[in-house]
Amino acid sequence: MAKYKTAAHEQMIGFLERNSSRALTVSEIVSEMKSDPQCSKTPSESTAYRIIKELVAEGRVKRTVNGIGREFVYQLTDSDDCAEHLHLKCRVCGELLHMNHESSEKLSESLLEDEGFSIDTGMVITGVCGKCRS
Repeated sequence: MAKYKTAAHEQMIGFLERNSSRALTVSEIVSEMKSDPQCSKTPSESTAYRIIKELVAEGRVKRTVNGIGREFVYQLTDSDDCAEHLHLKCRVCGELLHMNHESSEKLSESLLEDEGFSIDTGMVITGVCGKCRS
């Protein structure tokens, strides 16, 4: 099936780029796009789910579980090397942070050496960010 880069698709990517530090549900994306003055074309929720599914499959968007619930949140990845490091997700505000490569390697190596446990790169570790702890 052919993939088309529709206006809604381009508007959604632009919105996700402007909100790249936030992890949002599809409903939140659609709702916030409606009130975003830079979005001239907001997709329906069903169209947004289709677009998000394509972006996740392409590796352009990361899908994670929202806290301990069953709801998924989505966030634009920062680059092709996003899968090469660990991510930190604040369970209070939902922000997804990219752990630097060196810290990711140290933690991975330490767990392998001390516990014999190998973690997946691109993994999300939940906790509370510095802003929310303050």
